[in-house]
Amino acid sequence: MKCLMFASIFPPINGGSAVVYEGLCQFSPKDSVHVLAPWRHYVTGEEIEGWREYDAKAGFPITRIELLRAPVVSSRSLPQSLWLHLAVDLPLKLRVLWTAVKLVRKEKIDCVCICELNSGTWLGLALRRLLGIPFIIYIHGEEITTESSYRIFGRRRRHYLHWADALVAVSQFTSRQLIDLYGIAREKITLIINGVDVSYFRPGPTDPALIERYGLTGKRIILTVGRLVERKGIDMTLRALPSILERVPNAHYLIVGTGEFEPELRRLVEDLSLTPHVTFTGRIPVTELVAHYRLCDLFVMPNRELDNHDTEGFGLVFLEANACAKAVIAGVAGGAVEAVRHGETGLSVDGTRVPAIAAAIVDLLTDDAKREAMGQRGLEVAQQCKSADRAPVFHALCARVAKTRRRRWW
Repeated sequence: MKCLMFASIFPPINGGSAVVYEGLCQFSPKDSVHVLAPWRHYVTGEEIEGWREYDAKAGFPITRIELLRAPVVSSRSLPQSLWLHLAVDLPLKLRVLWTAVKLVRKEKIDCVCICELNSGTWLGLALRRLLGIPFIIYIHGEEITTESSYRIFGRRRRHYLHWADALVAVSQFTSRQLIDLYGIAREKITLIINGVDVSYFRPGPTDPALIERYGLTGKRIILTVGRLVERKGIDMTLRALPSILERVPNAHYLIVGTGEFEPELRRLVEDLSLTPHVTFTGRIPVTELVAHYRLCDLFVMPNRELDNHDTEGFGLVFLEANACAKAVIAGVAGGAVEAVRHGETGLSVDGTRVPAIAAAIVDLLTDDAKREAMGQRGLEVAQQCKSADRAPVFHALCARVAKTRRRRWW
């Protein structure tokens, strides 16, 4: 059985979904998953740093083309939108389809895994219609819960989910949303709860070079890792920081990642006069990620559900921090409640309430024994949630879906 994984977000790009897909590829039977990914980032338009080196060491087959989806461009009018579709989107899709068809024939692909519901399902449909190849869609959560102001897009999303041969949900929360919001049959959904690579994310000493880089000598470090978007609750942690500093004067907030919410976060830091107590690291190399987890005293991401229902589908970062023996604080929203065991591996708080966030952080930063016990329990739980155990479930699903394959057209 061979699966073609179609993913615009794939390492060395940072991100929870990218890590999930990487784990499936690493721990599935050798050469059973072939990845089709871009070498240019569709958001920034920049070449993905280190992709050649990553692919050379990956240990599984990867084919790269420039882009799998059109760059993000705001259309000012209907004529401009039509022109972009004809001049940019359609030629790009034809190039992607041609590449995918060649891969399917050359590698004798049996099924396709679409890793982006909204921008990738067209390829699954095209390959099924042209070559009889069945397809799976991997669903994380926010792509189905977030409301859209475009009715056509909303209907298309529903159709995509029903047209797929199978769906993967990364949490019980995501599975319930598929059933309740879209009427998906339960038997069509395979639950593959996100796992963590415990061979990489594991406890270890603090890297003194990072302490020096960020000027953190003598600090109690609060850490957030992730894409800088509103639902992560970084803004609420910043609002909580003044009261945290009253109880823990040497607290310092380290924010790892980039995203569209960063300008707002930086303005908030200035408005609250927090510049000496907050560091934005920007994008870091994947090779430095575990060292940043080891650097912190406490991992914090008080995620919340936004008014448009954008929410966290799971929160792999909580397991990654736990795997490094770090206690965590999460919001009681979306699938994060499944990633954190309240009172055991960390604390879950109302991510819309600044006092609750501040109290939880102060509680763990001022109680070393409690924080360290939660970190150790988190390590135990993370070691029971290995990526290596998730890959066989994915492989078995691919094999089952592959049996529905239709007649080849060559």
